[in-house]
Amino acid sequence: MMSKSGLIFVVIVLLTAGVADPVLSNTRTIDEVLSGDLVRIGDSFIARLTGIKVPPRNEIMGYKIYDFTKKEIEGKKIKLFTWTTDNTAAGIVRDGNDHAFVQIYYGKGMETSFNEVLLKKGYARVDKEFLPDDLKHYLELEKEAREEGLGIWAEEK
Repeated sequence: MMSKSGLIFVVIVLLTAGVADPVLSNTRTIDEVLSGDLVRIGDSFIARLTGIKVPPRNEIMGYKIYDFTKKEIEGKKIKLFTWTTDNTAAGIVRDGNDHAFVQIYYGKGMETSFNEVLLKKGYARVDKEFLPDDLKHYLELEKEAREEGLGIWAEEK
């Protein structure tokens, strides 16, 4: 696990031509939801939600979560933050498919963490392999959803 100072969240700025803005900003539009935890922004920037995993779309619950994600954020303005190792675009942490890990904030004032919403609803599990120190509270959110038998945890209750 990397040190806390190495896991700094920074604003995505001018990462790709498909996402570039003439104004430096981290507000973007989700162009397409690819799965419950994978989104496309612009023509080519594909991002995975940091610290969580959701079931694949070919599972019943996975499709339900995909549908929820699509309704909540597709086509909507969001704030996007990446997980980096050195506070630069070159240090963005990526999964095995080269998708950048991100946190998405949306809703009124863009203050609601979509990553956390999925955990609270029981729609995601914590991905301990890619869980920055700053997001250790995700473990408690997962525990609460599991204890309440929400979402993916309903069958285990």
